[in-house]
Amino acid sequence: MLHENLPTLLVLGVLLVAYRYTKVGDWFKELIKKDIRLQYDYIIVGGGTSGAVLASRLAEDDNITILLIEAGGLPTTNPDIDIPVYSDVGQGGTEKGPGEFDWLYYTVPQKHACLGHVNQSCIVHSGKGLGGTSNINYLLYLRGNRFEYDEWAKNGAEGWAYKDVLPYFIKSEDQRNREFVKTVFHGFGGRMSVTDVGKSPTNRIMADVFKEVGLKERDYNGKTQFGWHPVQATMRNGLRMGSYNAFLKRYLKKSNLYIATKSPAQKIVFEGKKAVGVTFLHTSKRGVKQITVRASQEVILCAGAIATPKLLMLSGVGPKAHLNSLQIPVVADLPVGENLQDQVMGDGIEFYTDYAGFTITAARAENFVSSWAYQIFGTGMKASPRFREAISYIKLRNQPASIKYPLVSLHILSNPNVYEADQLNIKDSVWDNIHAEPLSREGMTIFPVLLHPKSRGTVQLRSKDPEDPPIINPNYLAEDIDVKVLAEAYTFARRLIHTTALKDWEFRLTNRILPECARYGNYTEQYIECHLRHITIPGLAPVGTCRMGAPNDPRAVVDGTLRVRGLKNLRVVDASIIPTSLSGDTFATQVMIAEKAADMLRGRDSVQAIKDYFNHLYEVRHKHVMEEDEILAHAGEGQGRGKGKRDGRQEGKQERCDRKRKWKRRAKTSD
Repeated sequence: MLHENLPTLLVLGVLLVAYRYTKVGDWFKELIKKDIRLQYDYIIVGGGTSGAVLASRLAEDDNITILLIEAGGLPTTNPDIDIPVYSDVGQGGTEKGPGEFDWLYYTVPQKHACLGHVNQSCIVHSGKGLGGTSNINYLLYLRGNRFEYDEWAKNGAEGWAYKDVLPYFIKSEDQRNREFVKTVFHGFGGRMSVTDVGKSPTNRIMADVFKEVGLKERDYNGKTQFGWHPVQATMRNGLRMGSYNAFLKRYLKKSNLYIATKSPAQKIVFEGKKAVGVTFLHTSKRGVKQITVRASQEVILCAGAIATPKLLMLSGVGPKAHLNSLQIPVVADLPVGENLQDQVMGDGIEFYTDYAGFTITAARAENFVSSWAYQIFGTGMKASPRFREAISYIKLRNQPASIKYPLVSLHILSNPNVYEADQLNIKDSVWDNIHAEPLSREGMTIFPVLLHPKSRGTVQLRSKDPEDPPIINPNYLAEDIDVKVLAEAYTFARRLIHTTALKDWEFRLTNRILPECARYGNYTEQYIECHLRHITIPGLAPVGTCRMGAPNDPRAVVDGTLRVRGLKNLRVVDASIIPTSLSGDTFATQVMIAEKAADMLRGRDSVQAIKDYFNHLYEVRHKHVMEEDEILAHAGEGQGRGKGKRDGRQEGKQERCDRKRKWKRRAKTSD
């Protein structure tokens, strides 16, 4: 019986695989898309990280009609986008400008950073298409620190303290680490899967390293971030779980949701101080046509920290002097586009070894064993989020006691050759002085990250033409304290080379220096600061350009209900409302913001049960967990000395010896 039906079963299997990986279902849904109306209850501009979540939640209510306007298309034309090891495949553009999945902005020439870059300009990636930046990020699930949200509330954003936002993080999460689920900080069964990356060789070595310097392994999305842990990634069965896959995809055929793709917004339409609609270029089967659609309830901007302020200013909402200079009629004089903040990554510190088995590359991920493991189990090298294996948060030597969140982090990648010069817009001559001629193909890279820059920048209009890209000036490292804090993290990472764990594996650094900074000596404090100003990597987490605050705060653009101050029927729901930079990526926070905004718009509390459960545990079991102070490792302390070293050697020596026996042969390096 089975052999008679075997050909049919094989054909069905092939079709199912093709359906999954070519995503023909999404294409069919796009083909049968219904006609657009001239009025909806809600118009959402931007189908990116937060817009996709918000649209999907509103679409759950059949009595609400929603128009979602997105300048890009479906994220299904390149299946590699969903494979973690290729997670940056959507980054980049074309010779004519933006790419299919990336707006690919360039900053204005920087005065204090990016000095070794072409035109002293840094690249700012920004997602384009349904799912937005969650299609081109590195899948990192980083909520930020609980004390940061308490500061939001303290500074006027009522209803946004940690106790208020935690239930929304929990609601959307499907945490696959069951030990984390047992705590009060995580949820399961939500739309967005969160998975620990596997115990790679790099993670096993770094566990010994961090133990030696006194950093504990802990959940950095929980009680405290100080410590380290393997990367928590937004993926399921080895596939990316961005906001399109996790939230919006299942609602593409909903009758109350119309999604206008490849349809860039041009302007918000106002009647007096009331937002009543949006004008945009609508792309349909009949071509491209400028139309205006009205909103009977509200217009909601979810275009991100760069595009949202741009659209507001094109519509007359922004700094009066700037709008007047472009002869744009002023609807509301607000500090739109100001307060731009972005994290800064220092140049990667490359640790080389001759032992085989450390490096993850896209080429190695395609070998038979790795491909087989990925296809069957969703594991292997292909499930590595572009080599990102672990994250550590350290406390600065002289960090004030009043600052309870980390100011710097370290990202550990299982590849000593992560970037090429053109990917970062760095001059070949500058890049090659440090990164050309690698010592080995085996090793890892550590990137120090400045999480809370004091420097502030702006987003401004280039002209009244909606097609022109905005003028972006992040003002990277303009404040001296920023480069000093980043330099301390950089120094901490370099000193890890002296740990017993790395010495056992014969890791080494190149110790090359930039000629432009050689006058300051060999990796002195002044040299490192100069180096960081020449090779500057944006953190890809811009925030603050539509700052949230108290209703009477002149620095704020939106209030705690996300309404634009002084205007009616207009809200902002994206990273631009985040008041200050976070101790992490913005993806998880934007999902939380959209979940909370959906409840505001629907007049409901979808997380009341979670709140009740959390409040009960807080009072009867976990109050001490939330309030206790801990002894935390400080940057520059405990390296190669003291109790940490002795413990690391006694408890980790046998494990390291066992692993070295498995990797006896030296690398005959070939990808």
